[in-house]
Amino acid sequence: MPESLASFTTLTVEHLPAGITVVSLAVPGHAQNVMTEGFLWDLGQLLDAFDREPPRGVVFQSARPGSFCAGADVERLERLGDLPESEVAALCARGRRLLDRLSGPAWPSVAVIDGVCLGGGLELALACDLRVATTSSRTSLGAPEVKLGLLPGWGGTVRLPRLIGPGPAIELIVTGEPVNGTRAATLGLVDACVPPETATASAVALLEQTLATNDFQTRRQRQAAPVVIDETEREFLEATSAALILGRTGGHYPAPLTALDAVLRGCDLPAAEAAAGETAAFVQLTRSPVARQLVRVFLLGERNRRDSGTGDPPAADVAVGAGQRPAVVGAGIMGAGIVARHLRSGITTTLVDIDPETLARSVPGILAEAAWDRHTQASDPQRAVQLAGMLRASTDRAAIAGADFVIESVIERTDLKRQVLAEIEATVAASAIICTNTSTNPIATLAAALTDPSRFCGMHFFNPVRRMKLVEVIRGPATSDATVAAVVAHAKRLGKYPVVVQDSPGFLVNRVLTPYLHEAVELLREGIDPARIDRLARRFGMPLGPLELYDMVGLDTAFYAGLVMASAIGERIESSPVIPALVKAGRLGRKTGSGFYRYRGRGHDARLETVDERLADALEPYRLPDRSLRDADITDRLFLPMLLEALLVLDEGIVRDGRDIDLAVIHALGFPAFRGGLLAWGDSLGATEVLTRLARLADLGPRMVPPPRLRDHAASGRPFVPES
Repeated sequence: MPESLASFTTLTVEHLPAGITVVSLAVPGHAQNVMTEGFLWDLGQLLDAFDREPPRGVVFQSARPGSFCAGADVERLERLGDLPESEVAALCARGRRLLDRLSGPAWPSVAVIDGVCLGGGLELALACDLRVATTSSRTSLGAPEVKLGLLPGWGGTVRLPRLIGPGPAIELIVTGEPVNGTRAATLGLVDACVPPETATASAVALLEQTLATNDFQTRRQRQAAPVVIDETEREFLEATSAALILGRTGGHYPAPLTALDAVLRGCDLPAAEAAAGETAAFVQLTRSPVARQLVRVFLLGERNRRDSGTGDPPAADVAVGAGQRPAVVGAGIMGAGIVARHLRSGITTTLVDIDPETLARSVPGILAEAAWDRHTQASDPQRAVQLAGMLRASTDRAAIAGADFVIESVIERTDLKRQVLAEIEATVAASAIICTNTSTNPIATLAAALTDPSRFCGMHFFNPVRRMKLVEVIRGPATSDATVAAVVAHAKRLGKYPVVVQDSPGFLVNRVLTPYLHEAVELLREGIDPARIDRLARRFGMPLGPLELYDMVGLDTAFYAGLVMASAIGERIESSPVIPALVKAGRLGRKTGSGFYRYRGRGHDARLETVDERLADALEPYRLPDRSLRDADITDRLFLPMLLEALLVLDEGIVRDGRDIDLAVIHALGFPAFRGGLLAWGDSLGATEVLTRLARLADLGPRMVPPPRLRDHAASGRPFVPES
């Protein structure tokens, strides 16, 4: 056994018989290892000790399974925007000098990366001479700082292009997307990728090899020198990367372009000078309101991760362990997506559908979806074969008898859902949790079919399930705290953000979406070009315009959802006659090849061609007097009604906290994260300014009337949502 040499608050130091020192990291009080002040202090003290008594070589690893180091403590990042620029620059210089000490002594170092290695954690690994990653599915290396509106600030933009080349480095830094251990080895980001159980031994072997050849000194010289880039390659990298960035971000996010510039400029300079440029770029980005909002959004996710769903830590009798034996009933599009998400999360799942043809059609798609590889943008056939053993498909409802967590996902017919739910309850144990995946059915109505509605609630996934991270957990009148906590915990196991909402028409997301969609159709009736409406919505930051969204969802689906919403907001928004008219004409959107737009092909693969030339004729019977509107007026009309609806949702207690609204609209509707969410956007305007803009729209009637909460905020100056 290794002899313990020293111990710090966050580090344990051991000396192996071969003269190699092993340093193990475990930061207390955090789910992941993060770079707290305590860790940075310990690392500095350790390096001081190594200066006094140099080791032969050092292995840096984690003592916490699944986490090498997740980077900086983001709550500290939140405060960066409030610090003077000189202080931010000093923090960058301090951190970089600390990591530079790993690249200067006479002894080599190697990082063993088993689990998450992100942000500052990756910069720590890059500062070592060598890196060994593991084949664990939890191993993930990346520079996600751009997702917080920043860039690597401790040498990442300098070391990474010198290690793997400017092109791959730019891709990692400006996308913020991580890679697994195998991909990291292919890129040259790590020197080996090995099974976790052999990682430390492999690291020691690499140290012995580099000590024998003195190769680590050559590596250090290469890391200190400029990077030679052919002029043609530089122009290609700059042009293609900038175009790709602008295409993805719409110019709303400054960090990717700033990072691109920092990498390319830094390649021309010695490492020390390039690092100074990196610091200047980092400081510049901390002044951006976008960075402040993106850090806030990240903290919303962290808050959600800690939330039990009931506002309190789960009680001792809460069945948060339910979901070890899940089942899904219904193999349609949503049911199949939910099952695929379970398999992708490593959870063996039972799927039941009484129609053998539907079941047979769904299974290949489920396995392909579950085995989707985001790096290759294709399904991994070998992985699909492995996952097939975790899927238990049956046409016999008795197959769910042993399930402890059942999600019903049959078509949105109330009578059918009630029948299926009653059959599920009669089949499973009395302790099993029962959920319904629904976007429109009241939970109270469905719960009436059950003898024990306390163990029942809604679990509304969004399509496509793989990409949409939100799950609405809908609490019915009889749903128990234990059920809510169990469903929230299960959603988190699936990698989702669960937001608990009260049972009400449209729940949360469709409730705030409806005014946006409705206003787009009203603008059409007033003679505004549909392409202009959608273009302005995208310019605001939405992934799709409202009319494009109508066509994607299906106008028939939107029509039925509109009937449900009429009971909630009908007094403020009159049902539009346009949608029923288009549905009656068979123009349902992408699924039929025409709706507001005309498409080449039908269904998921349909490609938008142009505004449907028959749209004007369809609108003619329902035209309103033409208006001449500025772009800003159209944007206000689309988004201010959403804000008003969100304030009413708060008044009605549909959600427990306004931060849940912001998290939900970002992860379900694609509301722009750089604006921080719907209520954060309202705060950026200020309640008084919102009232001023609404006053200009007062002639539109009840849908633009400010609710009392808005007037209260304007009078008091309080924000709509508290700080995260």
